Amino acid sequence: MSSRPKAFGNLMAEVIRPKLCVGCGGCSAVCPLNSIEMAGSTPRLVSLCISCGMCYNNCPRTSFDKETLEERAFGATGGESEIGFYRGLYAVRALDERIRERCQDGGAVTALLAHRLSEGCVAVVAGLKSNGVWEPQPMVVSTLEELLEAAGTKYTPSPTLVGVASAVKEYMAEHVAVVGTPCQVTALRRLQLGDHSEAKFSKALDLIVGLFCMETFDYGRLMEFLKSKGVEPKDVHKFDIKRGRFLAYGADGENLLRVKLREMEELVRECCHHCADFTSELADISVGNVGSPDGWSTVIVRSDRGEEALRGAEKEGLIEVKPLDEVEPGLEAVVKLARFKRERAKA
Repeated sequence: MSSRPKAFGNLMAEVIRPKLCVGCGGCSAVCPLNSIEMAGSTPRLVSLCISCGMCYNNCPRTSFDKETLEERAFGATGGESEIGFYRGLYAVRALDERIRERCQDGGAVTALLAHRLSEGCVAVVAGLKSNGVWEPQPMVVSTLEELLEAAGTKYTPSPTLVGVASAVKEYMAEHVAVVGTPCQVTALRRLQLGDHSEAKFSKALDLIVGLFCMETFDYGRLMEFLKSKGVEPKDVHKFDIKRGRFLAYGADGENLLRVKLREMEELVRECCHHCADFTSELADISVGNVGSPDGWSTVIVRSDRGEEALRGAEKEGLIEVKPLDEVEPGLEAVVKLARFKRERAKA
């Protein structure tokens, strides 16, 4: 006799209550009855559950075969590599001054998305709520102006897959590029290529851009921390992390805060301590600031789609590309942090 499908109740018992939930919004996005809604970064069952198992089997925190997803996405697996499978390693920076002025590090993510927008895609990114202060929300954008408005790292969670559902179901988008953290990327790949994939998502996902991520902060705790340091969140124009320090800048570029990351350990979300993926190993293309000089982004190309996006943006004159082994500190800096995150997750 076949076993009963695992449903939202199982997700609650195994993922949400133990504080393993990453708040990606995948369960809400894939529910066929729209019975799951996000309350902040926590899923809530608000209507009938038919025990279809889609939410449970597409969650990035339930069991799945990573190598199978790698084979389906890349035609190969990462094996023992600390950064997963890859076909190219580069240092990249945007050439458009508007992008470089507004964006994080080398602006590679925004430049790659700008290229996909020019090819007819929409993009799902983490923007900010209009009535909140530094409170992220997923946004569906279709112009460079909208993309620039949403640019910059937030360091707190956004239910990105709710935005993907909006792009596919409400905007009826046929080609969607998405930016996400490693946990969000895992959920996207399960929706696209997993054993319980969802057809609309599989067809529409055009490019998955993954971010390097060591951890994210709880939104409420971060806002309180800023205030405890004499910084009003509404006065912050940009956040950054450089050389083990968390930085906050005002609109005029003034440094409002500079603290060591170890001072912020209590702000880290509990779910992050269980994550072993630093470089978004299941993305088409992964981007971060570790490994490249200031003003450049490190880019890991993993799939054909990732390669096409990189070369398309280069051909369009949006980016400058160098092999990563031509810059300092190079790959070893990325591997060092990836290895550290894997070991931390095992502890």
